[in-house]
Amino acid sequence: MKTIAPNYPNLELQRQGLLRQLADLRELRRGSLTEQFLTVKHADGSKVKRGPYPLLTRKEANKTVSIRLTDPALVPLYRQQIQAMRQFENVVDQLVRLAEQLGDLAVAEVVQKKTSGGTGAKHRGTSPGRGPGHQADA
Repeated sequence: MKTIAPNYPNLELQRQGLLRQLADLRELRRGSLTEQFLTVKHADGSKVKRGPYPLLTRKEANKTVSIRLTDPALVPLYRQQIQAMRQFENVVDQLVRLAEQLGDLAVAEVVQKKTSGGTGAKHRGTSPGRGPGHQADA
């Protein structure tokens, strides 16, 4: 097992900072913004490319759902919300990694107490908790 440095206070400060970052995130939106172009065929047979049209796409139940944004003024707001979602995912990932480190420290502490505390079984012929002066439960 790898040795873990006792840096619990530092990890706890990092955890609190990440939680504050999460608290500051307000508007989140899943998905991506792309541009859609359409090829339109005129009555005379000529083809014309139309667009770009802003398109919000995201996965729902293993299917891609697309929504065309009809108001171009909303595109920057959608971009900001999508970026906030990316930041949220990043902070949550960091928080999980940090929580795993804190968990490793807790496990190491229990293991250390278990191995350094002694159980009384060091004496030949006695089992743990059954040393001299121990009374059995009636």
